[in-house]
Amino acid sequence: MTTTKIICPECQHENEPERVYCHNCGTRLDRSKLAAEKAAQAPAETQEQKHLRKMLDPRRGRTLRSFAKLLKLLIGAVVCAAIIVMLLPPDLPAEPKTYTFAPMINMDLTSALSSHRTTPLVYDEAQVNSFIASNLRRKDNPAKQGYFPLERVTVRFDEGSCAISTKRNLFGLAVYSGGSYRVSIEDGKLVAASNGGFVGRLSIPSSMMRLTSPLLEKTWATFGRERDTLARLAAIEFHPQSVSLIAAR
Repeated sequence: MTTTKIICPECQHENEPERVYCHNCGTRLDRSKLAAEKAAQAPAETQEQKHLRKMLDPRRGRTLRSFAKLLKLLIGAVVCAAIIVMLLPPDLPAEPKTYTFAPMINMDLTSALSSHRTTPLVYDEAQVNSFIASNLRRKDNPAKQGYFPLERVTVRFDEGSCAISTKRNLFGLAVYSGGSYRVSIEDGKLVAASNGGFVGRLSIPSSMMRLTSPLLEKTWATFGRERDTLARLAAIEFHPQSVSLIAAR
């Protein structure tokens, strides 16, 4: 606290700091020097005080709220766009009105396994897709059960890989999904490594294909018997538009 006396410019009397007029002659005192001294002696504003003042600044709050609203709007737009893309049908071959005669693949495999046949069983895409379609048309097929039935499954073969596409119905809305896989048989089990996939027209990288597994669970369950039979084979080989099933070496 300052103890500086204020000198009267008229009579040179020393006045107390709180006086406005000279105690001796009544002249108005010059208090400008006293105010400057008080400002110099005032403690500097601490960093915490500055931070608190900044946090309580109403202009800063409005800026943060505006930024938060903009961020929510952008996130909502991205999510809506992703949903729309997922609901768009992908570029898939049109569903044929009639299928070729479906081969008895299950019976062929059972016979080849029991006789230890070494000659591969070779089927083209049209034959396999006809076999799949005939299974889906069975009344007792689990594909039609539930609120999210499986309507169509198609396969496409390439060198070393098999692509599977599915169409399911959700309250009248068609939902397409699928993926490409490298399939092998190891220790009596089918092993599939994903190359990536899709939901609608949204591409899914192989690292995120596990997120789409619920969409394909009904497909695996529908063809569970066929999967078990294939797992008993010695090998399975994919080539452009055909697959070779090898019962024994």
